[in-house]
Amino acid sequence: MLAPVLAAAMLTAPAGPAPHAVPGPAVTEVAPEHREELAILAPEAQDLPQAKRLFAAGKQAAQAGRWQQAIQYFAEAYRYSGSPGQLYSMGRGHRELYFNHGRDPVQLRLALLRLRQYLDRSPSGRNQNNAQRFIVELESYVTVLEGFDDEVIITRLMVYSPTPDATVAVDNGVASLAPVTVDVEPGEHQIRVQAAGYHDVSRKVVVPQGTTVPLEVPLSGLPAILELQGPRGAEVFVDGDSQGRLPLPQAIEVDAGTHQVAVARAGRTPLIREFEFGRGESRRVVVNLPVTTQRKTAYAAIAVGGATVIASATLAGLSLRSQNAAREWADMRNNSGITVAQYDREQQAWAQRDARRTGAIVTSVVGLATIGVGVVLYLTDRPRLTDRLYRPGRASSSPAIALGRSSVTTGIGGRLGVRRWKRSGR
Repeated sequence: MLAPVLAAAMLTAPAGPAPHAVPGPAVTEVAPEHREELAILAPEAQDLPQAKRLFAAGKQAAQAGRWQQAIQYFAEAYRYSGSPGQLYSMGRGHRELYFNHGRDPVQLRLALLRLRQYLDRSPSGRNQNNAQRFIVELESYVTVLEGFDDEVIITRLMVYSPTPDATVAVDNGVASLAPVTVDVEPGEHQIRVQAAGYHDVSRKVVVPQGTTVPLEVPLSGLPAILELQGPRGAEVFVDGDSQGRLPLPQAIEVDAGTHQVAVARAGRTPLIREFEFGRGESRRVVVNLPVTTQRKTAYAAIAVGGATVIASATLAGLSLRSQNAAREWADMRNNSGITVAQYDREQQAWAQRDARRTGAIVTSVVGLATIGVGVVLYLTDRPRLTDRLYRPGRASSSPAIALGRSSVTTGIGGRLGVRRWKRSGR
């Protein structure tokens, strides 16, 4: 058996830097990645994108310190691509297991085997210097290592996900950080993949006897929820697209990331901001849109014009009163005669009538014109948003945005975007 041979090899190995464990137990099962020669799929069955995904999963496991799983993924990536670089990654993984996880002689032999296979298949590869250095280092520990036990049938399920911090549970077992490798019984198995901020995925997979089934499970992010409160009738835009007018019948769902939110209403200074939304985040935004200067001017013009028209009507009434008085003196003069003083009073009444009538005409014209200006200012006070709405992250540069004095209050953990723009005028 392998154990006595490996034990003898370790006893005769030259002294190295602080060996700290006795040889591990004999290998009773030969995993696919432990075989002398790793199988490679036929060229027509190879799948380079799948190999890249498997390598990424192995790299993820290695970064987490789970080198045994990393080796399994590297071996599977090698099966799909035949790339010698996977042999180097496996050799490096076995070396890590040997030095830092019990000095198992099986790992020592596999490290030497894979590194030598890498140099045989890629003598000028980019990792050749590291591979040669590792071989020299490992050869100082053992001079003779002989083969493995007879192969046994292994049925294996490998589940990985590109989603950060995803966990995997197989057959309702304990969830573990992806990637996960499980030796299973042949047949159907239930997997569940979860990650914070993402939709859970449950899936059934059939694993035939004696096969290794790699399964990639990407997760789709949960949308963020945006609830807006503001002036009734204000129109809401997200990334340049209208969402309706406040109050909205329901909250707005947006993907995680940066989004431009705009709220506009005639006569109000529009609010235009960028917000950063996290996956599954719920946020309530209360918007205050101050009245624009143009709308205030329109109100003032209409009020002043109205007061002027009222003054004009008052002058017209006084003019009519003066005219009636003058006519009474004229009738008296024509019928019975009047004194010089009374004649002067008649002329004074006629003069007052003319002055007051002229004043009424002038003030009415001015008042109506002022009201007209106010109405025009009122009707033309519309937010100009055409060149100010955009979708963050698109290839064109962002247009300048006038923020005015609009205010916004965020709730439920909201974070206001930090980018701000200024442009003179509206």
